[in-house]
Amino acid sequence: MKMIEKTRRKFMGITLAAISLVLVFILGLLNVCVYAGIYIEAQENIESIYDRRGFVFSDEFNNDFFANSKGPFSDIMNAQSIVDFMYVKISNRSPDAPFITTNMSDTYSSDTIIYIAEAILEGGETKGLYNNLMFEVKKDDLSTVIVIIDISNDMSIIRTLLLMSVIIIIFSLIFVFIFTYYLSKWAIKPVQSAFENQQRFISDASHELKTPLTVISANADVLESEIGNNKWLDSIKSQSGIMNGLVHDLLDLARLDEKMEEMIKTQLDLSSIVLNKSLEFECTAFEAGKVFEQDITPDISYYGNEESIKHLVTILVDNAIKHSNENGLIRVTLTTDGNKKVFQVFNTGNSIKNSEKDKIFNRFYRSDESRNRATGGYGLGLAIAKSIVDAHNGTISVEGEEDKWVSFTVVLL
Repeated sequence: MKMIEKTRRKFMGITLAAISLVLVFILGLLNVCVYAGIYIEAQENIESIYDRRGFVFSDEFNNDFFANSKGPFSDIMNAQSIVDFMYVKISNRSPDAPFITTNMSDTYSSDTIIYIAEAILEGGETKGLYNNLMFEVKKDDLSTVIVIIDISNDMSIIRTLLLMSVIIIIFSLIFVFIFTYYLSKWAIKPVQSAFENQQRFISDASHELKTPLTVISANADVLESEIGNNKWLDSIKSQSGIMNGLVHDLLDLARLDEKMEEMIKTQLDLSSIVLNKSLEFECTAFEAGKVFEQDITPDISYYGNEESIKHLVTILVDNAIKHSNENGLIRVTLTTDGNKKVFQVFNTGNSIKNSEKDKIFNRFYRSDESRNRATGGYGLGLAIAKSIVDAHNGTISVEGEEDKWVSFTVVLL
């Protein structure tokens, strides 16, 4: 069920991300276009004021020249309005007596205009913004001209548009979230139903298989006691044992899927669990002529499900012993990395191919058919291990070097 919920959240996340990108692109493009239009118009107005040497007066609006103007100021003039501007010309011969013309004398005094012009010149920029004033500096051999226009209204429009864009995005995402929240429930229903049917089938089939397998194994034991050792009986017992292992693995998977969210967690002595469970395999490794090492940091505690953690250790250590090479090395380590608990099982032998590292945790996947047949594996052990790790919100990964070693690393938070 946790996998279904993850799929649902992923569906909602992708939908929200897609809508966010579209809204940001459209509204961002709109804001850029508005800003670009304001900037271009402001530059044209600056050029027009410079060309007229600052002689643009409101009492000339009704003159034929301005009424019929086709230049950048034509819309402004026909609308009986004009851009607020300041024109400052500083002569190289008399820099202390600048020439000033403006239609903003009610707002700025001559001293203030000179102060603004000097501040712009000190900044060293030829174009830019000074508060809500756009300026351009033009220089020649005889003088320096600073044309300044007031774009406070335009900046207010830009800020309002930007604020409205943010509000639109926020409310749109809230609406989309609510919509996709209920839509995802409907969309995920067929998958959820199929998953539940699959789990029910696995559980029911496993329970039904247990009885005949038990009968077969018991009958084989009875026959062996009557007729003695027989290769056919040995084959029956071997294969029924393998089938029993498969049935138990299937039941484990079904239980994990059904009870993952109901899993009882307590404060555990993780060091003790890893040490004791891995020590159970020391004799097996010794009998197989393999070196078994442990490096367990003591007194590491963890909040989790004890039986599941024990099962996880058993799966990974057993897997390492089965798949290590002859006279190989198996090493079990447990350390901490900040708040993380790092459990690692290393063994020498054939590694996992890079193309298969993301697949080996899938159910019934076997990276090496001949190797798994030799050890009786059905590709469920690592799938169970991953389910346990996922139930504890951890991660499991595999690394290795071809024909040399392989290492499984579990990180628990």
